[in-house]
Amino acid sequence: MKLLAALVFSFLAALLLGWSAPATAGTLLALCQGAAEVDVIDTATGAVSTRVKVDKVPAGIAISSDGTAAYITHPDIGLLTRLDVKTWTVAGTAHIGGQPFGIVAAPDGGVLYVSDWSGDRILRIDARSLAVTGTLAVGRSPAHLAIDPDGRTLYSADRESDEVSTINALDFTRTAVIPVGRAPYALDASHPELVAVADVRSGDIALITKEKHDIKRIAGMKMPYGVAFVPGRGLLLATDQQAGMLDVIDIATETIIHRIRLGGSPEGVVVDAAAGRAYVAEWFANRVTDLNLDDFSIAARIPVCDGPRVMALVP
Repeated sequence: MKLLAALVFSFLAALLLGWSAPATAGTLLALCQGAAEVDVIDTATGAVSTRVKVDKVPAGIAISSDGTAAYITHPDIGLLTRLDVKTWTVAGTAHIGGQPFGIVAAPDGGVLYVSDWSGDRILRIDARSLAVTGTLAVGRSPAHLAIDPDGRTLYSADRESDEVSTINALDFTRTAVIPVGRAPYALDASHPELVAVADVRSGDIALITKEKHDIKRIAGMKMPYGVAFVPGRGLLLATDQQAGMLDVIDIATETIIHRIRLGGSPEGVVVDAAAGRAYVAEWFANRVTDLNLDDFSIAARIPVCDGPRVMALVP
């Protein structure tokens, strides 16, 4: 699906709706493209506690390592927004240009990395001032980003180049180009040895070894759009948007071992291993589905704002 076809909604500038509450350990943020809104979900109750309006067509979200700020990209207007997580208010914005799309926060808390879809580059951003401190050319149409837990290596899904760029975050240089399937979109680099990549157009998942960049591809999906490792279980979760499924993949055997029907064009998926939960954003159903990691049964379906695509857990 082309970016411009998805980015079709427009709303007024930022204001706060609803009552505010401090974040807790069970706080999940759902970013809604259609509503231009962040819904704050209390995972203990399975309900939206706060709704925060942001500027139009938000696309990506990242949380600072200390859990005090959320950062949001707006591709249509070249904007970056910072939310104060304690008060749920817009604490700052910066017009950084281009089409900022994917975003990750470095573990040290001082740096953000943002993909520029139309500029074929990665922007390095000072997390406090929101100033651009560096730019780096990558492949065509970089979508989502992922960073190693140690903060040393950044990965960019260069969608229209059918490749993943690896970037040395210490000196901000592009160190490798890894061919994957067609139209890589989302990534997860939280595994100690692997990077998972959702290849939208070829309908598969690429597993890249971090050390040697060997690739294994797991087929059997129609349009995978989100990936998330399940720590300590040897599993990977992948949303299949066109099939309306969440697929559970056994990493060792490289096979899909379970398929959960969701519907609603599932896209973003996040795992809260400590709580034994996984959460899936169902874009067209306007809900977040809460699943038990033990048996992947559906624990709750949480109504949220219009067009949830990506999510983030507040640490």
